[in-house]
Amino acid sequence: MEFGDVVVKHSKAIVDFLKAFPKILEDQKDRLKAFLETIEKARAIHVYGVGRSGAVALCFAIRLKHFEKVMGCKVWWVGDEVRERIEGSDVLIAFSGSGETAEVLIVAERAKDAGAKVISITSFENSSLAKISDLTIIIPGGLEKGKGWRYLEAQLKPKPFYGGGEFELLAYVFQEAMVNAIGEHFGITEDVVIREHERDSIQHGTTSKTTNL
Repeated sequence: MEFGDVVVKHSKAIVDFLKAFPKILEDQKDRLKAFLETIEKARAIHVYGVGRSGAVALCFAIRLKHFEKVMGCKVWWVGDEVRERIEGSDVLIAFSGSGETAEVLIVAERAKDAGAKVISITSFENSSLAKISDLTIIIPGGLEKGKGWRYLEAQLKPKPFYGGGEFELLAYVFQEAMVNAIGEHFGITEDVVIREHERDSIQHGTTSKTTNL
């Protein structure tokens, strides 16, 4: 089989895999409503994750930041050097497939100590992260600490991934669905997002020129 055909074969398998995802969210509609209600009450939204989960979390933070003016609250990425500290009227959205990632747990615990709400995006209801969260959205596919990949064979079939990736893909689809739903809920039009993109591009370009001076 030609390499291009192999790529196409895997792309089809991944698309087939994703067909079951809406049912996963369907079973959590009450939690999704609570997610919206929590961020609507927040003074600021902080988002965090590490590794591949962190890459997805960062995408979510960037997309939400374009909604700041309409939502009426600031959005911060916890990994940024310049950001606000988490306060009692804030919400932290933490991504971790296992729910046991040390760095994420530290940030979540500090957020709880500050009196903030914590929303976790994880695969395990009984994980350390879920236990300290006010709300948990379950996204299957994360690696359960101490059990390797064996649980995936029972949790998700067929398994079209090489060396994992299920949680990150599903979490990305989740954040994309959430961004679209939040935008629709607040009546945010596409031109608002385009303006924010353009503003970010101008600011980034200015920063780059200043750095190179």
